[in-house]
Amino acid sequence: MPAPEHHEEAPGDHTSPVGTWALLCIVGAAMTAGWLFLYFGIFLPRGVVQ
Repeated sequence: MPAPEHHEEAPGDHTSPVGTWALLCIVGAAMTAGWLFLYFGIFLPRGVVQ
């Protein structure tokens, strides 16, 4: 059985997915801002349930 050949990896193989992290942060920030708006802008000003 022949030994497996070692192939060289591209220089960018060990970098983190910067675009994925940027998209994750943008979506997370948008969802947090939306939740804060709903909570402080809509629910709290209406007061308690009667």
